[in-house]
Amino acid sequence: MSVIFQLFSAEDLNQLTDGQLNQLRNIVRNAVVDIDDTFLKASLAISNLINRRHMQGLLPGASYPSTASPPSSVNISQEKATDFQRAMQRLNERVSEVFHQLTGELPTGPSSSLDSLKLPPNELINQLLREEDLAKLDDKKRKILAWALTCELANFNAYEAFEQVKQKAEEAFMDFMRANGKGEQRPRGPDTPYSPFYPGSPLYPDRSGPNP
Repeated sequence: MSVIFQLFSAEDLNQLTDGQLNQLRNIVRNAVVDIDDTFLKASLAISNLINRRHMQGLLPGASYPSTASPPSSVNISQEKATDFQRAMQRLNERVSEVFHQLTGELPTGPSSSLDSLKLPPNELINQLLREEDLAKLDDKKRKILAWALTCELANFNAYEAFEQVKQKAEEAFMDFMRANGKGEQRPRGPDTPYSPFYPGSPLYPDRSGPNP
């Protein structure tokens, strides 16, 4: 569930019983529905699609509302090897972070090479964790890990897409500055803290080169 991991850490959630965890999920889900916000509802829909498509190794038998054709934002693109590698690397890092919060240990490593583009989506977990590591997670911990990866996958893909928009927009801005006789001038960037490109955001990337 993508929304819940924007509110709590794995360490927080691990302190709850499985019943309390399910109650908290339902409280968050119902609140999203009651508030009737388009963005939150979209996040919930994407979470359902990711859980159904990628998380069955951790959530076997769980049912989630389905749609006829899931948006591409819930899939790990296997068409471009570099995009696939970057997504898998980040998911592997997140697995290690959450696994450590849940068990106090680090996983022994991915079960297979992360350069494989042939695994079907429902075998994602089998690629990220070895069987001996999965055996250390009870049902509650598997649920928490699945939610963490759902949040990571949903937001990673959205951020990657936003990066592409940002690059094109900045290139256009710099072209306009040159046309206006102002030389090589990069935009200062957004001043709203809601943007992942706001300098105070933890997602803000290092930007190479001077900004006149």
